[in-house]
Amino acid sequence: MFSLNEQKAIELGESGEKAVREQNEYDALQYIGYLRELGEELLNADFETDLKRVAISLRNIGNKAVQKRSESVASSTVEAIDALAEPSVEKDFSNALWSFSKAVQEIGKGAAQMEMLETAEIAVKALEIIGRGAVAKKMEVVTLWTTMALEEIGYLAGKKQLEDLSNAAKTAREGIITASEDNGFIPREQIVRYPQLISQTVSEFSDMQNLQPAGYEGSRPNEEFTEDEFFEGEVEEEEPETGSSGKEK
Repeated sequence: MFSLNEQKAIELGESGEKAVREQNEYDALQYIGYLRELGEELLNADFETDLKRVAISLRNIGNKAVQKRSESVASSTVEAIDALAEPSVEKDFSNALWSFSKAVQEIGKGAAQMEMLETAEIAVKALEIIGRGAVAKKMEVVTLWTTMALEEIGYLAGKKQLEDLSNAAKTAREGIITASEDNGFIPREQIVRYPQLISQTVSEFSDMQNLQPAGYEGSRPNEEFTEDEFFEGEVEEEEPETGSSGKEK
């Protein structure tokens, strides 16, 4: 059963998605603002589990905005996530940050595919901030996930011949890897191998093919979604895989 805060986040998210579908930009931006305010309240109260639901709602609005090619709404969702992610680093909210990084990953990849440069560029910057924060706080899962997300955005941008975006994503990823090595945290070899391990795991389960990392083998990698089905039928996100840093909550 959801808490009252989670239920509120769900309702705000659904209302925001509806506004995007109806091309009501003003209302969509309003609901993004309400979700950001709710997220700030949850941060102050140290309600990390409820905060994850805010991340999911913002993700869903952002994905729908990308599908509808609403640049201002998509960019605003990433900016709201970024604003909530930074204080989450300071509070060591590793699970919430994993949700935030997944949200930015999906919106950023969609924006790269749809050639929505403003949104994609904001996503790259947000992922770099989250990734560097994760390194500083020794958050293994979040560090690995953000580097994989940046690699995917760089790959998709390259396919669209968006060289500036592709280079920005590669530079951001390299910055996180270098910071990790300088801090004696996760070695480059493990970071490079991570998406390959994800790809191998996903390939064994036919119902998980939509999770295949972009640029890796698989019968249905993310970048092959058509515009009509893009991010339709969102599934509930799972808990982080085990084996992350002992400092994560």
